[in-house]
Amino acid sequence: MSKLPFMPVSEREKNNQMLANNFFHFSQYPYPEWITTGYVGTSRAKVFRPEHFALSGAVVVGGNSYNEITYGLLLQAELLRLQFPNIKKMYIESSMLLRRPGRLIVEQDHRKYLPLLESIQPICSMLSDDSPCHSVFHSLIDMKKMDNKALYPMMMDLRGSIRFSAFFEDNEKTLTISDTSSLASLQDNGEQKSLPRTLLSKGDWKPETTRENIKVQRLRDVEGYIPGDGLFELIAAWGEKYNIKMVFFQPPVRSDLYSFQLEYGLGKHVADLERISKKYELPFINLNKKNLGYMDDWSIFSDEDHMETCVGSGLLTLALEEGGEKSRGTDELFPVIYRSDVQKKYSSNFNVCN
Repeated sequence: MSKLPFMPVSEREKNNQMLANNFFHFSQYPYPEWITTGYVGTSRAKVFRPEHFALSGAVVVGGNSYNEITYGLLLQAELLRLQFPNIKKMYIESSMLLRRPGRLIVEQDHRKYLPLLESIQPICSMLSDDSPCHSVFHSLIDMKKMDNKALYPMMMDLRGSIRFSAFFEDNEKTLTISDTSSLASLQDNGEQKSLPRTLLSKGDWKPETTRENIKVQRLRDVEGYIPGDGLFELIAAWGEKYNIKMVFFQPPVRSDLYSFQLEYGLGKHVADLERISKKYELPFINLNKKNLGYMDDWSIFSDEDHMETCVGSGLLTLALEEGGEKSRGTDELFPVIYRSDVQKKYSSNFNVCN
């Protein structure tokens, strides 16, 4: 993995935050021993701004690698552990769309991460025999045995060549990671340098979510992915092994998308997370619930499920801080965090949005 910062990137990794991009970015961090906290997630985690909201010693890692390789979220966390020796707590996004099928998934341009994926296999061996992770790693072993001319690599090459984006850009062209534009907007700790507008006016709200929306379509199979590839239990066991305090969090989505989440198995998703939380005694901060004061205010959302406004970013960042404090002080695994309480307690932190 020490070669990663020097590898060329292509296709989606050219201008997106994925494993190689984040790894390179954090390899430049000047004082790695200062970091004690990490925020790990998808594009929904990119809105975290701990430094802007007066929280120190934290790094933010977001991106879409979860969708390109099995256990991509855990691989992001593992890279943070390797980069920052004093990291002791990680907030791990646990949104519904992180549920993946119970099989090995590897895109062609993410095959270079297979050694990293293989390195976490010992964590799987600690789990019960019925854990889905065993079949995933058996598939990884089988893949390594395959000849380069075998069917699977050929199919992966074909899959990459017929992506919709392939019609609009030269995917054969490669860049070094330092040339990719996605890193220029980041501070050393991975959070965005600039703040978005304070709130969205009603005229700028995204249209109401319909059943044809791609984000709704992606939900349709999620209920069948429980436990799926066993990602969340693997994350919990990984944190236990390395003595890192893991905190699951589910960010709020807008109320219109939330109604579809309920229809497509949100209750079962949450129940499984609560089961793991109890088993490993790790907190689960679920902000994706009605009556907490988040999802019905569309002005804090930049779209159906991203809180890319200054107030939205502050609410998400500080709600997790409050949830972490509550669980630490009372051993409460499922702290309830109301928006009104966050804004009252951390009122001075929101001054940055004025």
